[in-house]
Amino acid sequence: MKFSWLKLYLPMLLVCGLAAAAQSHTPVADNKKVIEDARHAYYSLRGAGLDEFRATIKPNWEILLKDQLKADPASAQAGIKLLNGLHFSMLLDGTDKVTVTHHADAAPVNEQQRQGFDQIYSGMDQAISGFFTTWSLFMLNSPLPSADSEYRLEDIGTQYRLSYKDGSADVVTTMGKNLIITEIKVNSREFVSSVRPKFVHVAKGFVLTGYDADYQPASGPGAVKLAIKIDHEPVSGLQLPVSLVLDSVMDGTATHMELAFSEHEVKSHLVGAITR
Repeated sequence: MKFSWLKLYLPMLLVCGLAAAAQSHTPVADNKKVIEDARHAYYSLRGAGLDEFRATIKPNWEILLKDQLKADPASAQAGIKLLNGLHFSMLLDGTDKVTVTHHADAAPVNEQQRQGFDQIYSGMDQAISGFFTTWSLFMLNSPLPSADSEYRLEDIGTQYRLSYKDGSADVVTTMGKNLIITEIKVNSREFVSSVRPKFVHVAKGFVLTGYDADYQPASGPGAVKLAIKIDHEPVSGLQLPVSLVLDSVMDGTATHMELAFSEHEVKSHLVGAITR
């Protein structure tokens, strides 16, 4: 069985947005209050007491191999059985770093299979780590800069436009007067990108439910379009991911992935250790 289609290069999940040249609009008189209110409007796992969490991750191989199942059911079913023997887990630690680990029920039987396993491990590591890079922006702390930092906030009618620097990158965030972010754009020397998030409101603020994104490297291949859907459920009051649906098109090649997160193990300085 060949695994080349499983090598998921997903740097596009690192997107935080694309910067565009801003035209002059009305400055906001009390910009510090707007930013403070907006920061408080978003759900924060760190603010809710999260120190770290682990989870088991199970890909839906049947969905990923649906075309192979139609073309060659017997071979595809054998492949799914083999793939179900691969196990993945992740840890998000106190420094916001995500580590993906994996193991197999049985060692590869030959060099071709070993290379196939390595391809899958590499692709899953990139996909999961990349997803959590964007997810962390909205779910761990705040998707907005400190109210005391340097930025420009403008009133552009029905929305606010927030412009600031993140290192050497230019960032432009657009949000409604209801403080819901509609787009974050980033322009750096390495890439130009945009993420358009979606939220649901819970008691403690806006929770990310997905996003559409575009990523364009400064040169070479790697142009990506993304559509992400995320389901969260409370684990002792903490909103944690339980499922992820990812549709991507990279340089014209489409990929669909579905991942389930389970067996959460949480450390929180407010509620102690939790296992679900």
